[in-house]
Amino acid sequence: MFESTLLKLFLSDKGTRRFAIGVIFGFAFSIAVILGNIGIMDGFESSLRIGLKKSNGDLTIHSRYGFFDFESYLKHELEIANINTFSSIVQTEGFIIKNEISKGVMIKGIEEESFKKVTGLDLKLRNSDVILGSELAKFLKVGVGDPIVLAFANGNSQVSGLPSLKRYHVSGVVEHGIYQRDLRTLYIQRKVLQSDLGVDNRVNLISLNISDDEDEFLSDPVDYSLKIDKVIDGFKGSIGRSYVVKPYWREFSTLITAVKEEKFFISIILQIIVIISIFNVLAFVVFLNEKRSRELFLFKALGMSQKKIRQGWMYLMSIIWVASCALALLFVQGFNWGLVNLPYFKLPGDVYTLGNLSINLDLFDYSIVFLISYFWLFLISWIALVVMSKKSVLTGLRKEFA
Repeated sequence: MFESTLLKLFLSDKGTRRFAIGVIFGFAFSIAVILGNIGIMDGFESSLRIGLKKSNGDLTIHSRYGFFDFESYLKHELEIANINTFSSIVQTEGFIIKNEISKGVMIKGIEEESFKKVTGLDLKLRNSDVILGSELAKFLKVGVGDPIVLAFANGNSQVSGLPSLKRYHVSGVVEHGIYQRDLRTLYIQRKVLQSDLGVDNRVNLISLNISDDEDEFLSDPVDYSLKIDKVIDGFKGSIGRSYVVKPYWREFSTLITAVKEEKFFISIILQIIVIISIFNVLAFVVFLNEKRSRELFLFKALGMSQKKIRQGWMYLMSIIWVASCALALLFVQGFNWGLVNLPYFKLPGDVYTLGNLSINLDLFDYSIVFLISYFWLFLISWIALVVMSKKSVLTGLRKEFA
């Protein structure tokens, strides 16, 4: 086969092989940088969505008019919509006080079993227990068994202008994966919170999932969100204007949109890295053309067509591209391991919302990056080969055998 013969000719000495290996490493690294950028952005969005859903379920419904009787006013509509996984919640704001330190918190009164079905959080609570978000526990420097005080907005009839203070004990810590949620969220038994607030058996928030299959969400969180949007449109007509329906990502929708836009523009800018690395490939082509020009002109003089010569060059470029793509996959795995395991890459959660990042790529991401790199490689290499092929056989032989 002519292509394999030409390849052996090109790589016959050690210096050329080392040059080729360096070119492959440089090209592979540039591809891996783009893949890593896309993977980090996708991983950020995916981790953010998973963390948000972990505390809210797919959807939340609350009344515009405060507390309501779920059994009488909303449960029937959920059953008609074939929603089987839901949990009724009492949610309020207050202050947590410990050792003269206070912080505003979101207090959620939950029923453990139904809440676990919706969010996957297995929270064990007793009458006087609370479970804190992990960052909140760190901020207050409290652990399991420590007492804390909650200050609610409502006071009793004798001191209605003052907050109501209740004493509890910490029974555990929960981690949502979202810094803001871990810093502000606190859980308590629903019936206890209802008693403390004096709202009888009423609630003010419903969390629900549109599907009982958790894997459906985990397989593609972004695509799953489109199904949630359709369910929201259906709810707007069935439950009336008295209730507000929100998807789990509503609070962070601006951030999610910004990440998508940033991924697109950064990926375009990083194409410069690929083009620069391809100039190394171009330098390799010029080097081979000069180093093996005598043999190439002999091939031409013996009747080898220019088309065959170009096919040989393209065969070499194909090997470089395939080897670079394969090596880029290893680089990406190394990048991902470093992001997940090395403390140096831990992010400040108060700035980036998430404490850790991981690379999340699908087949489409790999395909588009590899094909773009293929396009740039063969475009620039082809132009260079066309320019070099304009030298006549007679001129080349005179130069090489002079």
